Amino acid sequence: MSKSRYKSCVAVLVVAVLMFTGCSTEQEQSAVPAVVTADPVGTVVAVTGGNIRGTAREDGLHEYLGIPFAAAPVAEKRWQPPHPIESWEGERDATKFGLPCYQPGSLSTFYDGLYVEMSEDCLTLNLWTRAKDASAALPVMVWVHGGALVMGSGGDYDGAPLTAKGVVLVTVNYRLGPFGFLAHPELTEEGGGNSGNQGFQDQIAALQWVRDNVAQFGGDPGNVTIFGESAGSWSMSVLQASPMARGLFHKVIGQSGARFIPLSALSKPRWGIPSGEEWGQRQASVFTGEDESDLATLRALPAKSIMDTFSGDPELLLNFDRLTIVDGAVLPDEVNTIFSEGRQADVPVMIGSNADEATTFDPALGNPGGTIDYVAAHDQFVKLTLPTAGQEIYTLYPASPDVARDSFIRFNTDAMFTQPMRLWANYMENVSSPVYLYWWDWRPLIDGSDQYGSFHAAEIPYVFGNLSIFNIDIGDRDTEFSGKMMTMWTNFAKTSDPSAEGIIDWPAYTEDKPVTAVLGADIGLRNGVRSAEVELITTGYNAMRK
Repeated sequence: MSKSRYKSCVAVLVVAVLMFTGCSTEQEQSAVPAVVTADPVGTVVAVTGGNIRGTAREDGLHEYLGIPFAAAPVAEKRWQPPHPIESWEGERDATKFGLPCYQPGSLSTFYDGLYVEMSEDCLTLNLWTRAKDASAALPVMVWVHGGALVMGSGGDYDGAPLTAKGVVLVTVNYRLGPFGFLAHPELTEEGGGNSGNQGFQDQIAALQWVRDNVAQFGGDPGNVTIFGESAGSWSMSVLQASPMARGLFHKVIGQSGARFIPLSALSKPRWGIPSGEEWGQRQASVFTGEDESDLATLRALPAKSIMDTFSGDPELLLNFDRLTIVDGAVLPDEVNTIFSEGRQADVPVMIGSNADEATTFDPALGNPGGTIDYVAAHDQFVKLTLPTAGQEIYTLYPASPDVARDSFIRFNTDAMFTQPMRLWANYMENVSSPVYLYWWDWRPLIDGSDQYGSFHAAEIPYVFGNLSIFNIDIGDRDTEFSGKMMTMWTNFAKTSDPSAEGIIDWPAYTEDKPVTAVLGADIGLRNGVRSAEVELITTGYNAMRK
């Protein structure tokens, strides 16, 4: 991974979000968990499907990459729920990452060409462990990558540093874009009444693999924390809401993303949004060039043809808000409704967002040296996001030329990230488990740090200890802060409490005591971060549902 990769990944999200503002996963046959012994964890491990050979490092780390957790979703399996992995003979190589799932090639320049090779046969996961033997029962952390549900890979980050904190780390691939989130009447019939959430079904299948196999690597299948950022954090809220994922995880960490906006429904439109099937048929007609497209025709199309068409159609590429379907199985109802009624998984949650998320979406990034009318941009985004908003919104986010850029950034940040994460925290009042809320206010010293601040996804390298991703000389300041981040995140995975001796005594958040941990140059506690802004945006979102 090149040092410029991190800003490249962020740039993809810039393009997507800026332009946006203009069947069951149960295995068909029961997986057979490997027998857990007290044998040393070695380079060769028996897992569902056969033996894999990973890599042993001198520092005690074992690394296993590109492990298949489901059959290749190709031919007749395209758009079906994940199928059980087929067994293999001998030892399967697990020394390199599996190929990323198909994603927009038109944006590959932002990825420095790292995703030149992609595949439909992409349902793999990666695992890092420092357990000395299979009976170690270390806490397990499972990472789901972000990327608007249309891009990204489980191989984006090196898991070695985080495992030094005493956890087993797993990162996963899942189907993306039109391969992972397509509803269609024939799919609904074929899948027994549900379709459209194939990517989430993949995530659930990966968690089933973890349940059945992680003990062989010294992990505790009874202590699994799922975590993700941006669309990965959207996924966290979906998995917490989904009855199909129940019991596969025991804690949740969500970083800058929650799925509480109105979603597409499978069988009927809601709030002016087409149903999932209507949207899927629209996609299918674009892929085939015909008004109506049957499933056999769609499955006969080359994967590259589908992705090239998807990438070249702005309406398809940028409407990722529709890539979560109320299908009656993965999601029996809107995520918002499930949480408001207390039907989500009752597990401890740690969530938060960054202070300057939307600097990543500054129009100036795509127009270097140009002139940006921030007054118009701010007004346009307010009207698009909260069409029922009155003049009160401009009291908190003024549109005068001297502060319009700041208002644009703050409103984008609060509407897309601060408010959804606060709502998630408030919804945890409906269950008994605690929730811990953070506000990430650290400024990476990259070029233009004064302009970008605590931008979207900036915290990920600190959580993973992957600071070399930044194209800067890493000093003690960032290294020390990253160590604190890893300690808090892994403490939560170990104990359900992110408090860390010498760093922070972090109390749970409640609506009555909205204590937020501010994670910045000065780590501490604060009450009611941007409370007035969150309340106003919440009122606007609720009005849209009536």
